[in-house]
Amino acid sequence: MDVLKEAVDAAKKNNILTLVVASTSGNTASKLFDMTRGEKLKLIVVTHDEGRPETDRRFNEDIRRRLLAGNVTVYTHNPRLLFFQKVLRKIMGKFGLSAWHNHLNEVKEKYGTGIKVCHIILQMLMEGKALRDERVVAVAGKKSGADSAGIFVIKPKSKWPILEKVITINEA
Repeated sequence: MDVLKEAVDAAKKNNILTLVVASTSGNTASKLFDMTRGEKLKLIVVTHDEGRPETDRRFNEDIRRRLLAGNVTVYTHNPRLLFFQKVLRKIMGKFGLSAWHNHLNEVKEKYGTGIKVCHIILQMLMEGKALRDERVVAVAGKKSGADSAGIFVIKPKSKWPILEKVITINEA
């Protein structure tokens, strides 16, 4: 079964209203948008263009306009606001002192890169205050397209997203 369809079905079955998807070019986001038309689901698309000037962005602008016209949130993390925090995390991660990097390494070992990317995009949304206290379905992939999905719990007092259940992992 298709990862996007499994994610939509899991959201409906579990009464989850928010679907979050990572999308570099916009193609995966566009497919998910088409699948969820007419559904009572909130779609949040996280782009991979953080820190890039608009002229260097890989996310297709026509798709962005179409999604925005359909009331979809298209989120590009602004690392300038969190530059010091990001640099500190990287330095600490190199020395094995960052709880976040250790957490991501454990997630990758246990579930693969797709679920790790789900954690990363949800953390970006938490830092940007775009997600607060809710359950969400997150969809991401290792390279091109979606290959993994999971149900996550976002809690205000939690440092990072909590994986409740893996929906699918199709990494090759």
